[in-house]
Amino acid sequence: MTAETDAVVVIGASLGGMRTVSGLRRAGFEGAITLVGDEEHLPYDRPPLSKEVLRGEKEAEDTHFRSAEFFSEEAIDLRLGSPATALDPDTRTITLASGDEIPYGTAVIATGARPRKLPGSEALDAVHQMRTIEDAAAISSAFADAEHLVVIGAGFIGSEVASSGRARGLEVTIIEAATQPLALAVGTEIGARCAGLHSHYGADLRAGVGVAALEPDVAGGLSVKLSDGDEVSCDTAVVGIGVIPNIEWLEGSGIELDGAVVCDQYMKTSLPDVYALGDLADWYNPLVERRMRVEHWTNTVEQAAAVAKSIATGESVGYSGVPYFWSDQYGHRLQLVGTADADELVIIDDPADNPGVFALYRRGDRLAGAFGIDRAGPVMTMRGLLLKRAGFNDAREVAASIISG
Repeated sequence: MTAETDAVVVIGASLGGMRTVSGLRRAGFEGAITLVGDEEHLPYDRPPLSKEVLRGEKEAEDTHFRSAEFFSEEAIDLRLGSPATALDPDTRTITLASGDEIPYGTAVIATGARPRKLPGSEALDAVHQMRTIEDAAAISSAFADAEHLVVIGAGFIGSEVASSGRARGLEVTIIEAATQPLALAVGTEIGARCAGLHSHYGADLRAGVGVAALEPDVAGGLSVKLSDGDEVSCDTAVVGIGVIPNIEWLEGSGIELDGAVVCDQYMKTSLPDVYALGDLADWYNPLVERRMRVEHWTNTVEQAAAVAKSIATGESVGYSGVPYFWSDQYGHRLQLVGTADADELVIIDDPADNPGVFALYRRGDRLAGAFGIDRAGPVMTMRGLLLKRAGFNDAREVAASIISG
């Protein structure tokens, strides 16, 4: 089988894949495009699942990026419900679980990541994970009949699920193995601020303790046994302990893997005419002069735009983005730009009458990152300074001016 030289196959029909195919058409690409997805749903946006959908403010179907008509109008061949199982660079084909083989001239790998499972939880109906539309529907249904929710893991997803549970009137206990929520992402001092949000809104955060066992109880609920000997009974539990890149299907393809798909600054892999982006891409970021893997929405969108432009124009477009995340919890927006890998944390704004905070991270004489709760303007200003590799003292002066003004 010989691939058409201008045929693009995008594997993964979530955010990264969707932005790539739409970006190709916007950039004037007229060749054949195929979008492959393992789920049977139309491509949809995941962030609302743990927030608006769980709070009952939005239906799962409202998260679809586009209607079915969009794909026919844009001449995008949508292959849903059958995951990719192999990539063959010699024949330039993508094999699906259905047995179909799709020829490619250029391939884009955007298969994302899946939640880590907590050992011993697989057979327990009361234990859920948050990733898909089905997950959100199952958790929302469980919320309707529950009184007590246990969330295992106080990362972004776990914290948002906990917040949504409190909004639905549930008693919430959060189990976090680290000493503070989000400590790896934002540092321990800011992690303590995030912990304060949970306690302020009535969630019981148990930090520095792990889960020893999960067992069904006689009432049809769940007994969560902790590593410190304590035990928490609940009606339902949600596990959010990180993700695993979906790269197993690429083994044997010859592509370079290192726990993720290794890419250069142009999001190109070690195979010719094969790109990767999103949660599974470990790319060289010239801005920080090292490889990094970022699991957040904005970086995936920007990587997809760069890849689409590279393919459509034939010119290599590099991506040197600033890591950025946001998380909506208890009616507050948490944001981090850059990284918390720093020599010093400097608090710029810390009002006593509300949970808002704004802080800068310093590494050497440079601005390394900025964090804010309900400080969107200052945070995004710092993102611009990070792109310019601003000095820390200059950034601090700008931040202080914004806050005081």
